[in-house]
Amino acid sequence: MKSPLKVGLAGLGHLGKIHLKCLMQVPEIEVVGCYDTDGSAGEELLREQGVRRFHNISELISHCEALDIVTPTMTHFEIAQQAIRQGKHCFIEKPVTSTLKEAYALELLQKEFKVKIQIGHVERYNPCFVAVFPYIKNARFIEAHRLSQFNPRGTDVSVVHDLMIHDLDLISLIAQSEPVDIRANGVRIVSKSADICNARVEFESGLVANITASRISMKQMRKLRIFQNDAYISLDLASKEAQVISLLDNQEDNTLELDTYQGKKYIKLQELEIDSSNAIVDELRSFAKCILEDKVCDVSLQDGIRALSLVESINKMINE
Repeated sequence: MKSPLKVGLAGLGHLGKIHLKCLMQVPEIEVVGCYDTDGSAGEELLREQGVRRFHNISELISHCEALDIVTPTMTHFEIAQQAIRQGKHCFIEKPVTSTLKEAYALELLQKEFKVKIQIGHVERYNPCFVAVFPYIKNARFIEAHRLSQFNPRGTDVSVVHDLMIHDLDLISLIAQSEPVDIRANGVRIVSKSADICNARVEFESGLVANITASRISMKQMRKLRIFQNDAYISLDLASKEAQVISLLDNQEDNTLELDTYQGKKYIKLQELEIDSSNAIVDELRSFAKCILEDKVCDVSLQDGIRALSLVESINKMINE
């Protein structure tokens, strides 16, 4: 049996503390220690978990094989490039970096130092999306809504960076093609950048996505509706519920007959069974296994760049 992967954690803010608890649940990982610019951050949690605090990021990097970067986005590039230059693999929370220029610089470093980089687009591991993904075939239209109640944390970037990027990544994964047309509008309410945004993205494949994100809503919502020629798929990423309504040529048990322009068809409704797994634990375990087994990361640096490119295009259109 291979030895566990020695992982260091950079960042002990709200999400960093969650990552630490999740890292401790992955049998393929040994947490060697944590670092945060605030020398007292997560004190009680570190004591509970018996994890060492490093007071210097360079020292932490030298003690680990891989680094989990859960710091503010503006610091991702500096920390990641320092780790990569020392031959360390990196898990980087989304967005991968503040700018595309920084992300492309990391891509060059990755090729030079031959390390693995995974980006924290955690919704790919949401058990609801995992259950639905095999049913998605040649999607034609996607409607996405991601609404959140106001929280001052995260308002240093636009709602596109903060929230919409999750759906942009999922939609890019489904599209498997490049965007050819982007329309967007946004509104600033409480912060200096957009707090509400709607974007319409058309892809080379013909898929059209209409995406709405807000961080000043009265309620939480994380929903996707996917339309394709033979099915309608609805998923609630928050409550982890999913339905697939399929249009069949032949009658099956529990189907409803329907007259269409193509003749008789049959509607089948499926309520999918959703696993109760923890998406963050799953993504971190996937990262460890891709290193230990020398496989390609599920969510590559290039995936992170693709999502960030859409974010920058949408923000540019909002600002114009």
